[in-house]
Amino acid sequence: MKIHIFIAHMGLGGAERVCVNLANELSARGHEVHIVTLNLDGDINTRDLAQGIEVHTLGVSRLRYSMLPMLRYVRRYRPSFMLVFGNEMAIILGKLRKLHLTDVKLAVRVLNNVNITLAKEDGISPVVENYLRSAQKVLKDMDHIVAQCEAMGSQLIEKGLVHRDKLSVIYNPVSEALIKKTVAIREDSSSQDDGREVVFIGRIDPQKNPWELMEIFAGVKERVADARLRLVGDGVLRKEIEKKADELGLGDSVIFDGIRTDMEKVYANAGVVVLTSDYEGMPNCLIEAIGCGVPIVSYDCPIGPAEIVIEGVNGHLIHMGDTAAATDAIVKILSMEPDRERIMATADKFRVGRIADRYTEIFRSLDSDK
Repeated sequence: MKIHIFIAHMGLGGAERVCVNLANELSARGHEVHIVTLNLDGDINTRDLAQGIEVHTLGVSRLRYSMLPMLRYVRRYRPSFMLVFGNEMAIILGKLRKLHLTDVKLAVRVLNNVNITLAKEDGISPVVENYLRSAQKVLKDMDHIVAQCEAMGSQLIEKGLVHRDKLSVIYNPVSEALIKKTVAIREDSSSQDDGREVVFIGRIDPQKNPWELMEIFAGVKERVADARLRLVGDGVLRKEIEKKADELGLGDSVIFDGIRTDMEKVYANAGVVVLTSDYEGMPNCLIEAIGCGVPIVSYDCPIGPAEIVIEGVNGHLIHMGDTAAATDAIVKILSMEPDRERIMATADKFRVGRIADRYTEIFRSLDSDK
């Protein structure tokens, strides 16, 4: 089967890792996989794609310039269906279908919390907000919709954005290669760490609530003297949070890594992975952490963490804003030897093989409709 996947970029982000993991698994099953992207600016993921997967660029900087390049692509390769990451591209492909310029079937993987997408956030212009609203409305015209978790699926139905019979809830996959690399590093005695590392993975921006993360770690540091906080990622608040770390007297105990491509080393040395977001779509860092046997502490934010955390088994779910409870949970984890096999077992529903099975069912249905 020929499988065509559109994703805007191949840079840093959870959707990009999902795309790579899924594409590699589908290719390993003998499917011909094509990935279409706007451009390869900031690309850090195509090097992880399996040999034989073709990557095509539309040669444009933004989605709004992609209609004609996408039309040329579908006319050249004539896909019977496409998996589209993000409903904004669905607007463009939907217009091409209404103009009878293509009859490609469309499965759209919704990227984020739809309630948040419509919220009035700092810096968002009325033009962008209207575009996001339009992008949501076209979901009803798509042939199939994929929600990343049950809560997201419920949102879509409650808002009347999808037909129930065209909706599938499919979790994000964790890479088997990442798990194997992490375990290998951990089993290497020369790479053994002290297990005192608290890890944050993601953008350092307001959504992730890094101020409370620093407050939480300051409390941890008071009780676990040799604890360290490692932030993997970058963002608009990095300088501000670096200053905050200094003001709290945390100094060398807080490590700002920026963007990393060797996440197996991060997970191998992590004592706990922490998430303090105000909202999520379905946080890959938590899924990857438990897949690699790392316990997690997460705010019970909308949406996703509640479907990942199993209380007392693979970590702890904390009421949003309860920094004291988060501090207690992290200290508790750092004081214990983790049961990695038990933690890894809770990631079975996120195994890439299971996820690929679900997508393959959708693709076969769309392919047979032609």
